[in-house]
Amino acid sequence: MNLRLFALASASVLALGVVGAQAADLTYEPAPVVEAAPAVFNWTGFYLGVHAGAALVDGDYSFDGFGFSDDNTGFIGGVQAGYNWQFDNIVIGAQTDFAYTSAKLSDDAIPAENKLEWLGSTTARIGYAFDNFLVYGKGGVAYGQSKIDDIDFANDSQWHVGWTAGVGAEYAFTQNLTGLLEYNYVDLGSQDYFDDFVSADLTTNVIKAGLNYKF
Repeated sequence: MNLRLFALASASVLALGVVGAQAADLTYEPAPVVEAAPAVFNWTGFYLGVHAGAALVDGDYSFDGFGFSDDNTGFIGGVQAGYNWQFDNIVIGAQTDFAYTSAKLSDDAIPAENKLEWLGSTTARIGYAFDNFLVYGKGGVAYGQSKIDDIDFANDSQWHVGWTAGVGAEYAFTQNLTGLLEYNYVDLGSQDYFDDFVSADLTTNVIKAGLNYKF
């Protein structure tokens, strides 16, 4: 009996040793690492920014039965603020911008100079987002301050109010910083100067680039 129990115990120990050795020989394979998908950019939010570019100003003038036209290109630079809402790929928003311009209009036959000093707009925007790339159109009200100086050092400043429409593209470099390129046509309408003696009708083509910080 003792011999039989000893043989059974020896066989059990041997079997456990074989199983342990086989388990030790198994190769350990770590669980595969699943990389997180890159975050999709969301355009919703408030932003502030700056812009600069060129303002191509055209002016039509009339006074005392005489009329002439002139055009000139000047620098434009300013600031903008707005808010976007994104619904799937559709982005809608509202924006206000205000800028200094240096464009001056004159004519050799007329001893006067017209300068468009400031230009601004309040517009609605609608666009389509390809992740962090946005294309959009915009339209709304435009306004600007214009000043006419004549040879006698008399001057008159008036605010023009009209409309604007444009298109643009914006690219998000990071979750907070975006860059834009934009074209706008601005019709500031007609305004009278010097007690209705002079009438000035101003339009502007604006090409600008800018940066926005999205909060």
